[in-house]
Amino acid sequence: MSAELLREIKNIAIFTALFGLLQVLITIPAGYFGVSALLGTILGCFTAIFNFSIMGIILEKCLNRQGGAAGLAGVGYIFRLAIIAAVVVWAMKSSYLNYVCVIIPLIFPQTAIFIINAIRRRRGTDSKDERS
Repeated sequence: MSAELLREIKNIAIFTALFGLLQVLITIPAGYFGVSALLGTILGCFTAIFNFSIMGIILEKCLNRQGGAAGLAGVGYIFRLAIIAAVVVWAMKSSYLNYVCVIIPLIFPQTAIFIINAIRRRRGTDSKDERS
C-alpha cells in the first residue's frame, strides 16, 4: 500500500468514527440507544472502513496492472458487496444488533470524502490528479 492510500484510509476512518459517535449521540435522546444500537454502530463503522480499505487496495493494484484490471475490479466489487450483504443480513437476523445502526454508517465514507474534498478545495490543497 502506498503512503497516500494509508493517509486516505486514516482520514476516512477518523471521519467515520466521528460520524459513528454522532450517530450514537443522536440515538440517545431519540430513545433508541441501547447496547444493540452501540454494537450496530460499531459494526457498521468497522464494515464501512474495511470496505473502503479493500476498495483502495484493489484499485491501487488495478492501476499497477497491465492486463486484467477490469476483472480484478469486478471481483473486488462483488467481494465487497458480499461482505456488506453478509453483515446486513447478520444484523437483521440477530437480536443483539440494531440493523438500522449497522446500515447507516455504510454511507459515512462517502460523506467523509465529500467533506474532505470540500475542505481541500477551500484550503486550495486539491492536487491536480484528485477527483472532485
